[in-house]
Amino acid sequence: VFILDALADYTPSGASDAEKVAERVLPRLQHVNSAVVLSAVKTLLRMMDAVSNEDLVRAWCKKMAPPLVTLLGAEPEVQYVALRNINLVVQKRPAILANDVKVCA
Repeated sequence: VFILDALADYTPSGASDAEKVAERVLPRLQHVNSAVVLSAVKTLLRMMDAVSNEDLVRAWCKKMAPPLVTLLGAEPEVQYVALRNINLVVQKRPAILANDVKVCA
């Protein structure tokens, strides 16, 4: 988690540098530990700001959505933290959960 947080604070020198970091972080979205998943999401969001390729950003968003939704099936404490983080993620990138969460009235 500390390494992912350090990567999140890292300022890439260019788009290719951000892409390399993101490609290394993407597998961490499948981790069992929810803190690792949330740190990976934070790192990816920061790297998305440095990438100009919208197709790549869309692909990363599609990969980020299922792990975030999976966190909602954990214990109540993890659900609370996940929802708080999902709220922040959706504020920054509203399209991330567009196809994965449906609201029933």
